[in-house]
Amino acid sequence: MGEGSLGVSVRKRRPLLARGDGVGVVATGFPVRHEAYAAGLRWLRRRYRVVTGDHVEAAEGYLAGDDDRRIADLNRMFRDPDLAAVWFARGGYGTARLLERVDWRALRRHPKLLIGYSDLTALFAPARKRSGVRCLYGPVVEELADAGAANRRWLDSMLRGDRTELRLRKRDIWVPGKAAGTLVGGNLVVLNHLLGTRFAEDTRDGILFLEEIGEETYRIDRMLTQWRQSGGLRGLRGVVLGAFVGHQRTKPFPPDRDLRQVLLEAFEPLGIPVVAGVRAGHVRGKRAMPLGGRVTIDAPARRLRFDPAAP
Repeated sequence: MGEGSLGVSVRKRRPLLARGDGVGVVATGFPVRHEAYAAGLRWLRRRYRVVTGDHVEAAEGYLAGDDDRRIADLNRMFRDPDLAAVWFARGGYGTARLLERVDWRALRRHPKLLIGYSDLTALFAPARKRSGVRCLYGPVVEELADAGAANRRWLDSMLRGDRTELRLRKRDIWVPGKAAGTLVGGNLVVLNHLLGTRFAEDTRDGILFLEEIGEETYRIDRMLTQWRQSGGLRGLRGVVLGAFVGHQRTKPFPPDRDLRQVLLEAFEPLGIPVVAGVRAGHVRGKRAMPLGGRVTIDAPARRLRFDPAAP
């Protein structure tokens, strides 16, 4: 899926994260890949005052250390009043295991920007609901030294809190209309696993952003069916679809279905605007999505507007 051009407002805004601010770094999912992590850390240190978790380079099988170590690092950052952000080292899996032990009260007392994607969806949904913080669904620390991993100009505009917009291509307007609301969502699989828990995403009056990688179409169909049947799609104002990078099928039978058709079957009956083609999620050149910020879909004007600092 492609996308149109970038426009950035020049009006001065209070930055979400400014040069010289304190940034905490932790790993709540998979273990870090040390070379990529070290390079990303150097990138961060040229711009911010960085504090790393005591166990950020630990490993226990597929986790970055046991649950006790990972939650200790995370809560330490949330309790630090001198940090403006927590930038996560890596995604993968493991963050959801920690949610019952997160110090949400500390995060409310000392709100900070949370930055990451994929597995961090599990933390971002309850963090916004319980503590009112902003989250950038964008590159993890391991990706920061790779100039092609994320759209740097877009990331900088989000960190500054600029009003920013994308021009949509006609083919990416799947259901026309206008809508505005708070951007919510993230990775489809992770959000699906939160359904039925007290940490589930609250989509009411929101603009739902979704992205996914490596899932066959029938699995996406199954997840969206669960969302519909559980009531998780009620009250939505609009849908923004990021990158959906499919799984390489090895079985010729049964035949596949068109992914666009499956997505439209889930969202078109809601009678709300649906736009696609945003380069966000598990894709190179990703654009950071300001979860908790205000988003406006203006299909007649073919524009998607973001205000990451809006109340």
